[in-house]
Amino acid sequence: MNICSKKAILATSILLALAGCNSDDDVVVTPDPLHINLRLMETTDLHGTMMPYDYFAGKAGQNYGFARTALVIREAREEVSNSMLFDNGDLIQGSPMADYVANIGVEYFENDIHPVYKAMNLLNYDAANIGNHEFNYGLEYMNAALEGANFPYVVSNVFKYDDSLVANGTFSNNCEVHLDGEMLAAAEPAFEQVEPWRMLEKTFIASDGEEYTINVGVIGFTPPNIMSWDKSYLECKVLVSDIKTTAEFYVPQMKEAGADVIVAVPHSGLTNSDEARPFQDNATWELAQIDGIDAIMFGHDHNNFPTTSSTYDGMEGVNAPAGKIFGKPAVMPGSWGDFVGIIDLVIETLDEGETWNVNYAKSATELRGLSNDVNAVDGAVVLAVADDHYGTQEYMAEEIIQINQHINSFFSAIEPDLSVQLVNEAQFNWGQKQIEEGILDLEDGAILVSVSAPFKGGRNGSDDYTNINGDYLTNASIADLYVFDNNTPAVLKLTAADIKEWLETIASQQYQTIHPEGENQRLLHQMFRSYNFDVFYGGWNEAGETREMNYTIDVSVEPRYQVDESGELVYVDGELVKNEQNRRITDLTFEGQTINDDQVFYVVTNNYRASNNWIPGVDNAELELEDAAFSNRELVDQYIKELAEEAGGDIPLIEFENAYNFELVGPQGITVEFLSDPRGEGFSDNIDNLEYTTGRDSVGDNHGYAIYRYTFD
Repeated sequence: MNICSKKAILATSILLALAGCNSDDDVVVTPDPLHINLRLMETTDLHGTMMPYDYFAGKAGQNYGFARTALVIREAREEVSNSMLFDNGDLIQGSPMADYVANIGVEYFENDIHPVYKAMNLLNYDAANIGNHEFNYGLEYMNAALEGANFPYVVSNVFKYDDSLVANGTFSNNCEVHLDGEMLAAAEPAFEQVEPWRMLEKTFIASDGEEYTINVGVIGFTPPNIMSWDKSYLECKVLVSDIKTTAEFYVPQMKEAGADVIVAVPHSGLTNSDEARPFQDNATWELAQIDGIDAIMFGHDHNNFPTTSSTYDGMEGVNAPAGKIFGKPAVMPGSWGDFVGIIDLVIETLDEGETWNVNYAKSATELRGLSNDVNAVDGAVVLAVADDHYGTQEYMAEEIIQINQHINSFFSAIEPDLSVQLVNEAQFNWGQKQIEEGILDLEDGAILVSVSAPFKGGRNGSDDYTNINGDYLTNASIADLYVFDNNTPAVLKLTAADIKEWLETIASQQYQTIHPEGENQRLLHQMFRSYNFDVFYGGWNEAGETREMNYTIDVSVEPRYQVDESGELVYVDGELVKNEQNRRITDLTFEGQTINDDQVFYVVTNNYRASNNWIPGVDNAELELEDAAFSNRELVDQYIKELAEEAGGDIPLIEFENAYNFELVGPQGITVEFLSDPRGEGFSDNIDNLEYTTGRDSVGDNHGYAIYRYTFD
């Protein structure tokens, strides 16, 4: 059909609409403009989770996994005439199956492709973005893995290293250069097969039944902190630029190149809307304000958007229930494939297809969850990853030691647990060896300690908690204890005063203020990530006796650092809002003795925490040692195997003693509520004053969690 005939049809439709009006009516009927309904679909933070299978417990039928997500994608695609599918990133790391492939290494790709692409290639993705966890195994591994994708990749803010480009904002050395806006034009994209943005020429069916060609521009971003998190792989090899600055540089180029619609796919969360800071990882709020970007499909912090929860309450320009940010449609579909993000764009033309514009008001968003049938899976996906699935099962089932204790993280914020302590013991053991081998030299009078956190604390759903209740510790148990296989050990030097500030920050973020009056107050900021709930451990002396490091957390005191409803720190003019008078951390002692503020400590931690210079206390620390030769998970594995070798026998029985590093206190007699895994019911009797309730929390994103009640002595 030529343009003239299209004009004739449009004119006829207008006349028919007007003829249908009663001449006595004042109503003038205006026909809808010619438009295209385009469904955009997104997956994000799949983390290698292809099967709905809990490899830690050896249990199928889970409420996650791409084999189930694929059914939702196919169904959503069949409902419409026009659709596109994107992945946001964090794809090749983060699950037992991903661990299984990474354990084999680059050699795996000599004869095979990564199982994530075996599965995703079946769904006809249009494009994907690179997340921060794609870098976790190094550039060689990432590039080899990406070769298996039959869809294009984008990432716009990573460039080849060039020491002639100098900018403000370096982390620790001259190799970690960040680019500002003026330097982007001189920088060269880092990867040959990955472009900063793509122009996808697509043919869609419009409201007149005819086909039109639309240029869909797709641009991706990764968190700038990759330069710190994966320093050992990226230092002096790549540069990163600020997400907002990069978008302002490239989006006009995309429009100039003829993009009718621009879809941003940032691996970047939605936080800190009141404080735009350079090189921040969560920059979606800033992206939404850039002219030219029409839709945002984001990820990274494993939240849901749109949502009816209070997570984004009070954020300027954010309408979370409607899935709009400054009026623009946006989605973030959780993690592990538990949701598919859907944006139904309405793209209109007033000149018969010469130009197109997105009608934001008419566009809609939704998160579409998985089927209620936990056994419903996409057979083609299951078949595609079958060999890798069985290989993962065998690898994870290998037994290391016998145990007769339950190790879980259901109540880590209420009482210290073994899931954190075992990691701390392993890290401390490694630190001691560095001293013995002369690699780490402690100044006179300094004390070596370790710090770790409950890495599985409900972030990815109500069953995302460490739960080792069998008779053995296996490879699966090690992964259950330390889920982040990309973390590497590091040692920080700092003072007791710094440790207090570190702990105050965490206590401010994890706990809400509990008042002496009021019933069933909420204890925790449920959106605070448990992997940031650091617990210090004093280790042991040469005689093998525990050196206790203890402290009290008083939640009846207002927080030292102001936080928002989700536990995020509040900044004003670039500074943390702080109340100098408030202290929740009291009675910090070492081996029963009060610690002077100037006491020097060497703290064994991981590279992620060592790079978090936004944490008060940590910002004063000196990085004394960093070793990328091993991951922290490998330290746990080595430690458990050392204990087994010392005990002797084939698979010896080992018992662990809880050091009970901290005590939580509050107003006497007051009962508080918090959410956790329903499976914790069987262990709640082990903690005084803790009660499981039969009710489940169904508010907003907290569906599926059980409500527990705790009463302060």
